[in-house]
Amino acid sequence: MDRDHEANPLSSACEGTYRIVSLFGGKGFIRKLGSMGLYPNTEIRVISAGRSGPVRISVKGVQFGLGKGMAARIQVRRASQQEGLQKRTYTLREYRAGQRGKILEIRGEGRFKNRIIEMGFVKGAEVYVEKYAPLRDPIEFVVKGYHVGLRRDEAEKIMMTEPY
Repeated sequence: MDRDHEANPLSSACEGTYRIVSLFGGKGFIRKLGSMGLYPNTEIRVISAGRSGPVRISVKGVQFGLGKGMAARIQVRRASQQEGLQKRTYTLREYRAGQRGKILEIRGEGRFKNRIIEMGFVKGAEVYVEKYAPLRDPIEFVVKGYHVGLRRDEAEKIMMTEPY
């Protein structure tokens, strides 16, 4: 990579830690990358990248290879250069009534994660905090036009952008 502070294709990355800046391709391609855990702002580690053959990467402890064509459509930036620019993430529990933001990540596993996703809490969805119950639990949210109630401990597992 020529300059670490600029976004470059993953196919030209050297070994090291990077953060995904953007993904280029159709819906099917983006969906396939998402199923592998590759989203914008995801930290990845390039294990090996030669002139030929796949680019070996590690994402959240899982290693796999990407073909050069696929890797060329993923723009990355060195993680160490971006850390200072990175904004603080919030949990949905930290939002106040009347605030809104976008979902960055759903933490949790199994039935909880599946249930949350089925209710519309997916990466990139906008969430509005309608109101808190009198004892602050549960919290009422509006997601994709639907009113949904979550407990505070469930809302804490949803990572959000800065509220606006």
